[in-house]
Amino acid sequence: MIKVWRGLFAFAAIYNLVVGGAMLAAPERVASAFDVSGAGGGFMIAMCGILIAVFGVGYAMVSAAPAKNRGIVWIGMLGKFAVVLLAASRLAAAGGALPLEQVALPFGDLVFVAAFALFLWRGPR
Repeated sequence: MIKVWRGLFAFAAIYNLVVGGAMLAAPERVASAFDVSGAGGGFMIAMCGILIAVFGVGYAMVSAAPAKNRGIVWIGMLGKFAVVLLAASRLAAAGGALPLEQVALPFGDLVFVAAFALFLWRGPR
C-alpha cells in the first residue's frame, strides 16, 4: 500500500508544480482567464503560482517519506479545502455561471482533499 501513497503524492507534486509553473510562466494570461483585472493581476497570479508550486515540493517530500511527513498532508488538505470553499463561494455569487477554467482546477482539488483525508485516516504512521 505504501507504493500507492507514494504514487498519490508524486502525482500531487507534479500536478502542483505544473499548475504553479504555468501560473508563473504566463501570469497575465492566467489572470485574464480567471477574470483578474488591474495592474496587480499578473503579480497576484504569480504569487499564487509560487505558493502552489511550494505545496508541490511538500507533496514530493511526502512521496519520499509518507509516514515521516504526514504533517505536510494536513497543511495541503486544509489549503486545498479552502480553495474549494473559495471557488464554491465565487460560483454561488455568480449564480452558478462561471467559465469552466475558473471551476475545474479548484473543484479538482476536492478529489485531492478526499485522497489526502484517506491517507491521514488509513496511511502509514
